[in-house]
Amino acid sequence: MKFKYHKQYRIPEFDYSSDNGYFITVCTKNREHFFGKIENSEMYFTEIGLEIESLFEKANQKLEYIKIHHYVIMPNHIHFIAVINNPNHKEQEVVKGIQPLLPKSISSFTNHFKGKIKRWCNENSFENFEWQSRFHDRVIRNKEEYQAIRYYIRNNVKNWEKDKENS
Repeated sequence: MKFKYHKQYRIPEFDYSSDNGYFITVCTKNREHFFGKIENSEMYFTEIGLEIESLFEKANQKLEYIKIHHYVIMPNHIHFIAVINNPNHKEQEVVKGIQPLLPKSISSFTNHFKGKIKRWCNENSFENFEWQSRFHDRVIRNKEEYQAIRYYIRNNVKNWEKDKENS
């Protein structure tokens, strides 16, 4: 097979630049522990982990269309809740298949975020750092789901021993 088959987890014909909450998970390549370590239910950040934290804060200060409500940086992955609120948003026709990133979409934000961290790593002698290709996203459907995800994020560090990403 010339091209890999990737299962599509996205909602068909959903506009991922629309005003919604999104739960995002991004992993490092091969689940390598680049962001820190957890000891006694406490996360101790590496320089890369600290840069990720700084970038989340900068995004909240500078970007008007998206806010990071909650996040957690784990040794080999990050979770965050991003809420898009773009008053100038126009419904965009969503086309199946390969297409450019929609401006001000969750994919655009996440890809730029990953790119900024990768560039920072290259500039700061962490050339071996790599992200896993793609990321996992989930549209948050209601307040109860939002609260459950927030609880999960808040308790992720202390539940590290049971985490499937803990290799």
